[in-house]
Amino acid sequence: MKKIILTIMALVALTCCAKHDKSKSSETEDMKPTGEQMLEMLNEQGLSLLVYNDSVLTTHDSKGVQDLLQLIAEQPERLRGAIVADKIIGKAAAALMASGGVVEVHTNIICTPARELLEREGIKVYAGEEVPKIMNKDWSGQCPMDARLNGVETVEECVEILRGM
Repeated sequence: MKKIILTIMALVALTCCAKHDKSKSSETEDMKPTGEQMLEMLNEQGLSLLVYNDSVLTTHDSKGVQDLLQLIAEQPERLRGAIVADKIIGKAAAALMASGGVVEVHTNIICTPARELLEREGIKVYAGEEVPKIMNKDWSGQCPMDARLNGVETVEECVEILRGM
């Protein structure tokens, strides 16, 4: 337990001291964070996405899938082979993660279609809770991005639809 706490403290310190742009980066060469630690950090700091790849941890705080879209467009190498922690994963986020080459995801909540898509793509999934669908902000219906992907099966088709939005 002490080692986990020390690792989390080191990750927090590294993240806080990182150069700030739209995402923060930290070198974590000697300490690869576990998915559990990443998810805890994500929740404690109110972030939306953490990406660990090539000994670098980047933090992101945009709403929805904006960070994933930006990473795919501007830094696709950050996602290839990455471990990510994301608060909520719907089918749209799952398709973007799969398209980007993520190998492992950790989340508080995932919807069944997202889990199924990620597992079909060979991506390891660790989720606190699984729900049938991700709801919109006022809970009046399904998340609009995910609703557009109902019945769409392949990652390529999902991404094409998302890019057209």
